[in-house]
Amino acid sequence: MRHGRVLGLCDGGRRCHRHADVPDRSETRHACRDAARRRAADVIEVDLAILGAGPAGLAAAGEAVAHGLRVAVVDDNPRAGGQYFRQPPAQFRRDGGSWFDKEATRVAELLRVLDHPSITYLPDTVVWDVPAPDTLAVAGGERSGRVRGRALLIAAGAHDRPVPFPGWTLPGVISAGGAQNLLKGNRIVPGRRIVVAGNGPLLFVVAASLVRAGAEVAAVVEAAPINRRLLHAWPSMLAAPKILRQALDYRLSLLRAGVPVRTGMTVVAARGADAVQDAAIAPIALDGSVDRAVSETIACDALVVGFGLTPSVELLRLIGCELGYNRGRGGWLAVRSDRMETSVANVFAAGDGAAIGGVEIALLEGRLVGLEVAARLGRAGNAEQRRAALRDQLDRTDKFRRAIEAIFAGPSHYLGLLTADTVVCRCEEVTHGELQARQAEALDSMIQLKSTTRAGMGRCQGRNCMATLASIVSEASGTPIAGLNYPRTRPPVRPIAIGDLLHEPIPPPDLPADPHLPRRQNAS
Repeated sequence: MRHGRVLGLCDGGRRCHRHADVPDRSETRHACRDAARRRAADVIEVDLAILGAGPAGLAAAGEAVAHGLRVAVVDDNPRAGGQYFRQPPAQFRRDGGSWFDKEATRVAELLRVLDHPSITYLPDTVVWDVPAPDTLAVAGGERSGRVRGRALLIAAGAHDRPVPFPGWTLPGVISAGGAQNLLKGNRIVPGRRIVVAGNGPLLFVVAASLVRAGAEVAAVVEAAPINRRLLHAWPSMLAAPKILRQALDYRLSLLRAGVPVRTGMTVVAARGADAVQDAAIAPIALDGSVDRAVSETIACDALVVGFGLTPSVELLRLIGCELGYNRGRGGWLAVRSDRMETSVANVFAAGDGAAIGGVEIALLEGRLVGLEVAARLGRAGNAEQRRAALRDQLDRTDKFRRAIEAIFAGPSHYLGLLTADTVVCRCEEVTHGELQARQAEALDSMIQLKSTTRAGMGRCQGRNCMATLASIVSEASGTPIAGLNYPRTRPPVRPIAIGDLLHEPIPPPDLPADPHLPRRQNAS
């Protein structure tokens, strides 16, 4: 394979002809169309294999190549940047400046690393399995293959944590992350009059972005009582003045636009015939109880809901990395050393895909990983000094993060929003009432509920419903979420075409002597 190019996984390691000297990386689609030529012979060998071309992955790649390492970066998006630095399509043009305004210089520096001759960049490529702790199984376009590294970094980012409520499946109801993607990736606002509701600092980022894009934000509805917590947290927030200024800028944008901010309240329903027409909000206590008797209605044609982010730990589960549970950092997260290494040797995790911390922490953690891998390979002579400087920055930034976490600590759960008719699993259309019926039959574990109702078996593979299912089981059983027996993660961890698997070696099935008997039998 050639380094410093955007590559397809083409026959014999040759560069796909459509990729030659194409400056627009979003146009990289794989030219090999003949299914008969599919095979798993395409293997890229590097020092550091990175999943994710977001802030953490790009920062790690930059640090690694600065020390002479060979790096591969795999990402399922057509353009690099992740969610925070999401780029619009290459066909979009803006006269007189960058899409990223104040972030333009930093974004350009981050993206420039992909042009380095020691980097192999695979956009539009899905990592669907990790068959060994040093190997990523990838599928891109019409080909599949392997990326093998002496060290592996999982920087998979995060996804929205959905909270079901009546009407949340109506057209016009969109997640906070989805609204940001529309704005950043397509320059589209989701409506004319918008309510932004949920819990967490992302609400204010999204609301300010919508205001700047010209939308009318009717209200920001925040579940946490943030106003009375600000004074106590203020000294810790001064540890990261740059981030504090940015946070204040978001808030000032809303003040100037006259956007009301309602705290200690939550959305309890979205209403409308064929699409959302209004949002009902009501007070919510920290124990999750909702006072519907004093609900209010706000007219809107779009409802943006965000209840925080959840790290994408599916691949870490698959590898066998130890996970812990921290609600304030998104739920399940990677257990790591101070050098970002997981419990599996030479497998690292960084950024929001390891634990929710924001873009600044993601950048610092990524650099720490790149430095650590270089040091282990004997390429970083000044590793201790550089590591100490990065750790100092990370500690100061994390102090700010802890303050924000304390300010926005929300209700313990949102089960009070559910009615019997509320859809919990959108893919399989499983309602809360159906789950309650199975629980009444003593089928009350997560695995039992999944197998009997198909909740979590749809295209999203549980990303949109497992957190709610866990809350339901935890509340009913009294077992903390960290103590629940979660369903196993199995490959493919992302939806891929069946053609991507046609060439994969299939091991002999583990069948009993009598194929009519179950595979596992109780000893008699």
